[in-house]
Amino acid sequence: MADFSEASQLHDWMLASPAMLDKCRAKGNLLAREYLAKPKEQEEGSTSTTLPPVEKFACGYARAQKENPDNEDPASMGPQKDASNHEFLTTDEEEFMVTFYASKIPFLIGPTAQHAFLRRPHKFPATAAALFRRFYLSNSVMIHDPKAVMVAAAFLASKVEDGTARVRELEKGTELMQSPVTQAEILPAELFLLDGIRFQLMCFHSFKPVEALTEDLRTFLKSERGITLVQNKRIASEDLKPLFHSAWGLLDDVMVSDIPLLFTPGQVGLAAMIVANETVQAKQAQKPEEEEGLPPLDLLAYVKLRFSEEQGRQMEEKMKDLVPMIKGLKEGKHGCGNHTVDMAKLKAVHKKLKKCRLWGKKEKKSKKRSAEGGEESKKKKSKKNKD
Repeated sequence: MADFSEASQLHDWMLASPAMLDKCRAKGNLLAREYLAKPKEQEEGSTSTTLPPVEKFACGYARAQKENPDNEDPASMGPQKDASNHEFLTTDEEEFMVTFYASKIPFLIGPTAQHAFLRRPHKFPATAAALFRRFYLSNSVMIHDPKAVMVAAAFLASKVEDGTARVRELEKGTELMQSPVTQAEILPAELFLLDGIRFQLMCFHSFKPVEALTEDLRTFLKSERGITLVQNKRIASEDLKPLFHSAWGLLDDVMVSDIPLLFTPGQVGLAAMIVANETVQAKQAQKPEEEEGLPPLDLLAYVKLRFSEEQGRQMEEKMKDLVPMIKGLKEGKHGCGNHTVDMAKLKAVHKKLKKCRLWGKKEKKSKKRSAEGGEESKKKKSKKNKD
């Protein structure tokens, strides 16, 4: 079994703070703006669109910043418009688009996928979202089509999690979502994605930690020390089910957000349990007194009793930041787009993106040429018939 302490997720893809996360994305945005602002020397009538090398600096970014801190602000540097005077997307606008597409992944693959052939366990969309977000830490939606990369992430995740989806089924899934992506777009995007994440595919999620914590809590609360946390009441297996299901539900929001880039799966699992416990207790308080349920439970006290003093102290410090972040996901904070979408903003950003993006131009020119060629062929055929 893989050990998280040795995983690339911990050593290469964890960032120290939301500020570092923003700075990493700002660097990717700057590199894209600098490339797009350069004059492109192409032959007259050429339909080729040269893509820059895929960026991958986000891998190990936290370690690099620790060894060689960069105090410059990438957002204030570089060109802000292209040669046609079209404004580039800002870092915030790019993240808005990434958040939007990340929230669509569970509809493409996972338990709630619209296409029956793409229904898979929760870890599939979680892995897809993780790979998708890792890629866009270094790269820009102005260079790489986020819709195609999203589908490629789902395809790649299905292989990583040993439940390979067929490309044509993914294509059908995008059609059911009324946002079609073709096989011809998915396969090249997969290669870009692999390159951008340095082929580091292993992903750890918080579903297993929630299961493990629930089981350990169930056992511990029956011990002499643990029973004091529940007012010396005997806890049945059924009593912890509402807590478990509520915490599990929170992870649906966590997996598409920025949180897995900032905290370990175990930390996220515990924080989800703490937030879920507050929800369960609030519901329990509204029930009649004679109706029994889970008594008030201090999960941080459980951690302090169950683990070493140092581990308990460290975990308590992490929870001060993480618990409010998980609570904020339903408000659309921290990269979670599962609940609220500002459609007016989405349309405005998408309109702005269409003017400055690199991708999509070749296809448009090809279609235009095909149409012009078809018209020319019809004219020649008509003239020949007249003769």
